[in-house]
Amino acid sequence: MNSIQLRTTMPINVNRDQTGSALVISLIMLLIISLLAIGGLRSTILQERMSANLHDRELAFQAAEAALRAGERFLVTTPPDTITNSNGLYDINNAATPDWLGPAAAVTADGAIELAPGLASVARQPQYFIERIGITPPGTETEIGTAKPPVSFYRITARGFGGTEDSVVVVSSVFRNQ
Repeated sequence: MNSIQLRTTMPINVNRDQTGSALVISLIMLLIISLLAIGGLRSTILQERMSANLHDRELAFQAAEAALRAGERFLVTTPPDTITNSNGLYDINNAATPDWLGPAAAVTADGAIELAPGLASVARQPQYFIERIGITPPGTETEIGTAKPPVSFYRITARGFGGTEDSVVVVSSVFRNQ
């Protein structure tokens, strides 16, 4: 058996002047992709922080609202003559009312009523204080031709804390006790 061997030769052009540009281009592409990934990661971390802060603030707002409602319930069940200018019950603009300006950690709860039973998942329990604004005298006409019985008005100020003491919300409402 005769076997035929074919030999094909392909000319190989070896260029000795190659500079490795494929390596340089791939390293530049890798650097660009890495920078994009780091930018995306920073954006994700920032969004995570923003959503955590929003959650913390909402928690503080809900705690302050709970304290505000507790103050309103207190006024419904307590006669208006129990204002003692201490322990959370004050006349309007009394010097003894709690001053809640400044950092929450530096402000004590002296003079405020703390919400009981306590709320879970807050750094500190919410507090409130009540100020008597005034009493509308009996017989005062508040609408055309109608005399009204005496009515007391109160301002309730409540402070709630979120998951940390740095997240504080203060809310206030005016309550009319009939």
